[in-house]
Amino acid sequence: MQYFNSVLSDTLTATSTFDAYQAVDFNDAQITAEDAAVKAISLNPATEVGLDVAGMLLGTVRMKADGAVAKGDRVSTSATAGSVKTLATPANDFATALTAAADGEYVTIFVK
Repeated sequence: MQYFNSVLSDTLTATSTFDAYQAVDFNDAQITAEDAAVKAISLNPATEVGLDVAGMLLGTVRMKADGAVAKGDRVSTSATAGSVKTLATPANDFATALTAAADGEYVTIFVK
């Protein structure tokens, strides 16, 4: 089950298609690279390029863990779309894990 608590959101004008709860870059496209800079987490699917959707800039959301994640870990994007992971020396960690998760499980993160 997916849930989120958006404290601050903004409008994203999609430059690619993506599902809800995906990391989105500063060009408003889905991120599919490890340790990429994150603008927001999409709260709605973008089914076509140019569609305006809500993006969470600050809040909590559940995302799939790519590898084990412990409470308090700083997380970054994963090359697996829609997933987050813990890296030893991340350049673009964008959230903190509020729960622990094994590989493939869902982890609640605080996006800031």
